[in-house]
Amino acid sequence: MKVEEAGRISEISTSTIRRMFEIVETARKKGLDVINLSIGEPDFDTHPLIVEKASEAMKNGYTHYTSNFGIEELRIEIAKRYEERGRNIGPENIMVTAGACEALINASLAFIERGSKVLIPSPSFLAYYTYAKLCEASVINLNTHENDFLVDADMLNEVMSKDVSVIFLNYPNNPTGIVMDDSELKAIAEIAADYNAVVVSDEVYDAIYYDKEPGTLAGFENVVVINAFSKSLAMTGWRIGFAVGSEELLEKMLRIHQINGVCAPAFAQKAVADVMVEGKDREITKEMVEEFRRRRDYVYTRLKDMGFDIVKPEGAFYFFPAYNGNAAEFVEKLILEKGVALTPGMPFGENNERFFRISYATSMEKLEEAMDRMEEFVAG
Repeated sequence: MKVEEAGRISEISTSTIRRMFEIVETARKKGLDVINLSIGEPDFDTHPLIVEKASEAMKNGYTHYTSNFGIEELRIEIAKRYEERGRNIGPENIMVTAGACEALINASLAFIERGSKVLIPSPSFLAYYTYAKLCEASVINLNTHENDFLVDADMLNEVMSKDVSVIFLNYPNNPTGIVMDDSELKAIAEIAADYNAVVVSDEVYDAIYYDKEPGTLAGFENVVVINAFSKSLAMTGWRIGFAVGSEELLEKMLRIHQINGVCAPAFAQKAVADVMVEGKDREITKEMVEEFRRRRDYVYTRLKDMGFDIVKPEGAFYFFPAYNGNAAEFVEKLILEKGVALTPGMPFGENNERFFRISYATSMEKLEEAMDRMEEFVAG
């Protein structure tokens, strides 16, 4: 029996990811010790304090459904953090979700009209392209390569139209680590508002930055901010994300969330709320960021010495170097010959054939070994 796929997923492919897994497995079968720098996940375990808080929460009965919007304690604490940044945000403007990805797909289904256009800066997180296709919209890539991977107002004005339903933003950016500040982001939101477009601002890396403090679009009438504790507290497996927006926008997302994610795990919500009340979350994040900075500076120096054209990341934990040739072939050969796994740039949008992504969310010991192997490979 052959089962036909639904038309909405006919253009959605996992081929690049599948191909990378196959190459890594081939390298391992050859006996290579593969150092994987393709993973977008902190290498730190969740802090013992959070684990302890979660255990206490489970013992105290936090094992049931919560409100679709999340427990009030957590929403209050999240809102306070945005108030500290000068934004008029209350708990009614927060919806807790089962990770940032659930929030992103809820926003996509709520605001991307079938047959509309979706603007995505290239390079950006690869899932946005899937969300647009799933919603049967057409994608317009906003190429940022000539502007140090930043979106500017003039660039956006050239492609905006009434057909645009949603603009995805992702700063600090995956895969480049580039940051946009408040004034830069505000200009984008204002242009989108002129065309009645919704901005979905993915700010999941906003607590991981080094030199330039990221801005936020929280509080803008036509913006839904997506965030999570996955990266900032090394809680990827706990699935605690959230959306920030007007009550009107969140109500539209609720129609999807109530039958999709329903609610995030109650005990995990409670654990995060407790560490936020105590301010311990800031300490946990600060320790990780200090280590990420050390790794960033080391890898940057090594890559520059190898001759790669690279923009120094200001946030997140990625590099997006340019290779003088076909980056996908470079990545494949590097895995098979030296056992270092990177991510080719093509899945992150158009005109990324020359680029590849390196995650430095792994130990310094592994990074040193990986850079040594890369240097040997490049020297040839």
